[in-house]
Amino acid sequence: MTVQMYVLYRTPENPEAFEKRYVEGHLPLIKAYDNVKDVSFAKVTRRVMGEFPYDYVFTGTWSDKDAWKADLGSQKAKDATADAQSFAPPFDVVVLETLA
Repeated sequence: MTVQMYVLYRTPENPEAFEKRYVEGHLPLIKAYDNVKDVSFAKVTRRVMGEFPYDYVFTGTWSDKDAWKADLGSQKAKDATADAQSFAPPFDVVVLETLA
């Protein structure tokens, strides 16, 4: 069962600086995790229906829950979390397990 983690970021004070810092500094930390299969970072460009207070979305994909747990319990994840908290706007995190 594939696991995906989404980190949903609210509006940063300086979007251009946030994007640059995230792509050039933060994303490489996550790509260095031992088990992560794929990562992406996207900008919300349109809200079609309902309220969605986020401007950016990170997506990480792992092959299964054990791989995700191993990475999230690692020192690399602790370092990446501290890094995000040092520059990112408020964010929320959700984890999904693929059913089909």
